Amino acid sequence: MKSWEELTNTGRFRRLRHLALNALEQYSISPNRISLVGGFTNVIFRIDSQSGRFALRIDLQQEHSDSDVDVELAWLSHLARTTDLDVARFVSAADESPYVFAGAPGVPGERRCVLFEWIPGRPLFDRLSENGYERLGRLSAGLIESGRDFAPSVRPMAWDKVFYWPVEVDPIVVFEPRFASLLGDRRTILESSLRLATEAFSQFDPANAQVVHGDLHPWNVHSYYGRLIALDFEDVMWAHPVQDVAITLSYLRDEPEYPDLKAAFVQGFESVSPWPETYQGQLGHFMAARQLMMVNYVANLEPDPTEYWDYMFPRLKRYLATWG
Repeated sequence: MKSWEELTNTGRFRRLRHLALNALEQYSISPNRISLVGGFTNVIFRIDSQSGRFALRIDLQQEHSDSDVDVELAWLSHLARTTDLDVARFVSAADESPYVFAGAPGVPGERRCVLFEWIPGRPLFDRLSENGYERLGRLSAGLIESGRDFAPSVRPMAWDKVFYWPVEVDPIVVFEPRFASLLGDRRTILESSLRLATEAFSQFDPANAQVVHGDLHPWNVHSYYGRLIALDFEDVMWAHPVQDVAITLSYLRDEPEYPDLKAAFVQGFESVSPWPETYQGQLGHFMAARQLMMVNYVANLEPDPTEYWDYMFPRLKRYLATWG
């Protein structure tokens, strides 16, 4: 049997399918069909069974702690009880555990697995429209209002600095000598963006931080016959509302239709909650902060981050030109 490190992604997914079967035994679910949806830091399998249709999330990289996932699922339960927002719903195991651990031959260690009800529809990104973004604004504001009221038993990861992941998960590597040739003249962009973002963090009152989604982008929202369903709460964090909005809007910041989509988003948001930006340019500063984190994150995850950096550094340069 090949080692895990020698396998292609296809080979790893094949082994993880066996792990999924072992996990489903703890839910007393006998699948008729298991289909790979996709995988990167997590692997998602669609489960079709007589009990219904589900999505099984297997934590591939093990980046999040049990406490992080406890907060994620506790907030989803809180949302289901106290709001009418359309969000992912998880399924407890047969012993009422919110998630399980499972292993399989040839897969190192055990992996945390969470089972969700299947979410229908297509990502909002597939059909971008002002109407969709107006509804996304309302959804974003509703989640922020709920996060303000939700008091988790432990605080999730805090976005209180640019490189906010724990160093054991995402050490700061962008300034290491091995990236010097790739960084080159971009070092000035990196350092200037870092100063700008760090200053933005200093403007915050820590007492106003709260639970936020942390990754509400147009691929993590499904549209289905008038419904807008939020999913992938795994990156739930302790932050300020403007930071959450910056994440949501940053993904389309360079698209030609962005001004109209943003205006529609703002309109929807303000119909539910006050706009969270407290000074002009604050949103852009946290867009830059998020991109800086991603530059470092991809450098840790990929053997060669050239393609991603070639895409991201021009964006950071434009942020500096606009809000620097």
